[in-house]
Amino acid sequence: MEKKINNDLAIVASQYLEGRFMTHLSDQDSSRELILDLFTLNRDIKDALPLDPLSAKLLDKPSAELVPPWSKDDNGRLLYQNRLFVPDAHDLRLRVLRTFHDHVLVGHPGQTKTQQLVRREFAWSKLKPFVADFVSSCNVCSRNKSRQHKPYGPLMQLPIPPQLWESISMDFIEQLPPSQGYTDILVIMD
Repeated sequence: MEKKINNDLAIVASQYLEGRFMTHLSDQDSSRELILDLFTLNRDIKDALPLDPLSAKLLDKPSAELVPPWSKDDNGRLLYQNRLFVPDAHDLRLRVLRTFHDHVLVGHPGQTKTQQLVRREFAWSKLKPFVADFVSSCNVCSRNKSRQHKPYGPLMQLPIPPQLWESISMDFIEQLPPSQGYTDILVIMD
């Protein structure tokens, strides 16, 4: 089964084999393959569950004793609201985001779409800010996606006060290298 995509890429095979989803794309000129391997990711998540304190505590309990949002599947993996729980171990959460954001087959969707893709199958605490930080720090997205807000207006100079001490501003400069035991400076401007 072969379908042409843009006359450059051909889908050679798409199969679901023993829990391993692979999509092979071959470039007709260079014969390279791109593989999205969720089987290895799922196996690594299952192997890392005992390393996370929260999941280790829940894994020790029998399935019948787990509180309703938590459950276990037939393979012994921990589920939260019927989605695979990703422990905070190694770089698994980052690998999940790379799979659903950076992979060539996904194409760098924005924060909302990446979060939706991840939440279809996976769950962990503070997922939304983690995805937001990841997508906002993505170099490809920042270079290729345009801003979705009005352009900033011109900078306006503050009016000059007519007499002394009419306008006072104060500011702290913090986190400086220590100098005689101090790391902050208070700046007062008239």
